[in-house]
Amino acid sequence: MTVRVVLALLAVAAALAVGMVLVYLAIAAFMRVWRRAQAKGCTGPVTPAILMITTFAGLLGGAWLGAVLVRPGADVFVVLASLLGVAVSLGGLALCVHLLPARPVRSGRRRRPRTPFRVLGNLAAVTPPLVMAALLLNGKPATVGVQLMLPMAMLSVLCHTAARRADRIDALPPVDPRPAVVWIRGFGNERRLFGFRRRDKEETRARPELRKVFSHRAEPMSFEEYFAPAIAEELGRGYGLGNPRDYLPPDGIDRHYATDDSWREQFADLVAGARCVVMAPGDWPELRYEFRVIRQLGAHRRLFVLTPPARKARQIRRVNRLKGFRHEDWHDFAAALGGGCGYRLGPDPGPGAVVTFEEDGRAVVLARGAEEPADYVAAVLRHLAVAEHSAASASSNCCPTSSTAAPDRATSSTRSVTPEDSDPP
Repeated sequence: MTVRVVLALLAVAAALAVGMVLVYLAIAAFMRVWRRAQAKGCTGPVTPAILMITTFAGLLGGAWLGAVLVRPGADVFVVLASLLGVAVSLGGLALCVHLLPARPVRSGRRRRPRTPFRVLGNLAAVTPPLVMAALLLNGKPATVGVQLMLPMAMLSVLCHTAARRADRIDALPPVDPRPAVVWIRGFGNERRLFGFRRRDKEETRARPELRKVFSHRAEPMSFEEYFAPAIAEELGRGYGLGNPRDYLPPDGIDRHYATDDSWREQFADLVAGARCVVMAPGDWPELRYEFRVIRQLGAHRRLFVLTPPARKARQIRRVNRLKGFRHEDWHDFAAALGGGCGYRLGPDPGPGAVVTFEEDGRAVVLARGAEEPADYVAAVLRHLAVAEHSAASASSNCCPTSSTAAPDRATSSTRSVTPEDSDPP
């Protein structure tokens, strides 16, 4: 009897392990299909809705085939048919995305889409109650209405999020007298996770879809989500070039959508007038060009490279692999930058580091072991205070009688930039 119990427990454990592996593979395949669709320009809110509905339909269709047509009453065949349905739906989606032609790149300023996202979101929210009421009034069970609640709720959240992001296209950014903080990153890495932190009340107030039952828990976030509130509060409002494939401007920093022939000039203007430049180590096609421009403008002493914190680093790497991002560390960053841009990165500074550069391009570690955004920002503020004080002292010693003798920094620096061969973002 004891042997049978042990064998039964082992069989259950093995079944659970196999189920978890299959779920992991299904999620990984779904995320890779989604990323591939985004790379081809399908970045609107309709794309994830179509992918989720198709996968869910494959799951239900497989279960129905197993329960009704193949072997009625056999739970094993129902499970196997459900798995087959999910696999077939994901395979079909992957084939469709592979054959789908890339959409043309939207160059220049975003236009507000004509799709009534808010109306569609409200319609999705009221559909399940209306269906349940209609069924109950006709004396039928409201099972269909209950089953519609979850997918319609997800669709409503997607539509209202898209409506709020569309409102940002015509909205003017808030007035901030402080110089801007420029963010540089690869467009393909914008959704790569960076670290865990808790969202504050201001974020959940501005983005209601982020409200959760257990709101006190730390959440995995991208580099932009992780630092945007702290940097906007302590350093200045964030700006950066926008991905030309964006259907709607993402949440976070303000984005400038430049044309293919003007993005280099706009990038140089942003850097020249910025208080500082922040980034996470990574690899993207325009990395060398952007670092070269920063060096030519003399802004490399205001450039800060922030490495991910050590807390839950393994979990972040696992989720990034699940989302289709390969692991990138300091050595990959150094190899991508190379040695022809005037920088000497040095050894890996470790997790939670704030790295800047001296006048000769040598990397200097300002802090190590940072765990919260405030720890990173405090190190940046200390360095900027010293650098700005030194610059003010040097300016007063060189030009004690005239404040207009020196040419405008942004104008003179921008003119000295000569674009190198580089693919547009």
